[in-house]
Amino acid sequence: MAIASAPRGTVFAGRFEAPREPKGCQFAVLTPAAACRALREAGFAHRAEALRIDAREERWAVSLPDGRIAWFPGSEAGAMRLAVERRVLGLLSRRCSSPVPESLFVSNSSFDVRRMVPGRCDPWGLYRRCQADRQLAQKIRRAIGQILVEQHTRIVEADAVGWLRQHVPWPETGAWIGERLPRVIDDRGLIRSLADVIEEYEGVAVNPADRALVHGDLDLHNLALDQADAVNGVFDYDGAAWADRHHDFRYLLFDVERDDMLDAALRIYEPAVTRSLDRNRIRLYNLDRSARAIQIS
Repeated sequence: MAIASAPRGTVFAGRFEAPREPKGCQFAVLTPAAACRALREAGFAHRAEALRIDAREERWAVSLPDGRIAWFPGSEAGAMRLAVERRVLGLLSRRCSSPVPESLFVSNSSFDVRRMVPGRCDPWGLYRRCQADRQLAQKIRRAIGQILVEQHTRIVEADAVGWLRQHVPWPETGAWIGERLPRVIDDRGLIRSLADVIEEYEGVAVNPADRALVHGDLDLHNLALDQADAVNGVFDYDGAAWADRHHDFRYLLFDVERDDMLDAALRIYEPAVTRSLDRNRIRLYNLDRSARAIQIS
């Protein structure tokens, strides 16, 4: 369906418009009828019952029945998150060959419409298949390694200065976690062990040369695959940061005592970027992420 003329927003044509400061938020609550009305005014006409709305951390994800997705801010902070992610996606689409979601329209009220990366996303099904099929697991991780080669080398620090965060948004700080762990764990020895992991993580000194545009949450749940299990592309760059590149490899540690998926990615990545990554740091980041996840389990 062609995009109709929309005077209350910007239609994209292979370019990126810098984010504007949001002025208030119209979508603190989003109903199918309200989403349908806003999308129709923007030139995307769909019946309200055809829309699926999911709450996503100060944002609303509205799945359209034509392979597109609309993102509505649920707050001013949500509007800024969407604006920053659009800017990241613009950089990636211009500099890298792997597909990412494409911005089609941005309204003056800060909601946007994107074309999704084509393919299927079935993270739990893919996880189970990778457990049983090491060749498939390594194929997926080699593809991730190649995507990260471009992502980590074709965007430079000057592209990120002044607008992109300098650390991944998750995990939370050690102080924040320390206040909450006793609410979910009553084993003092375990709490001390988790605190030691978090302290070691927060003490890591990151060489500026290790910083790159990182996805921040790269795993099976953010991949789109074709019918032959080739990785079409990556999505969900809400957690992107100019941060330690090791973060993008922490979920490639597939299971305890199994490094073959990580090794498969690094065999592609390290020669291409002419850098060796610290496996122990990757393991620490993975362990720290797991330790902090306990407080929300």
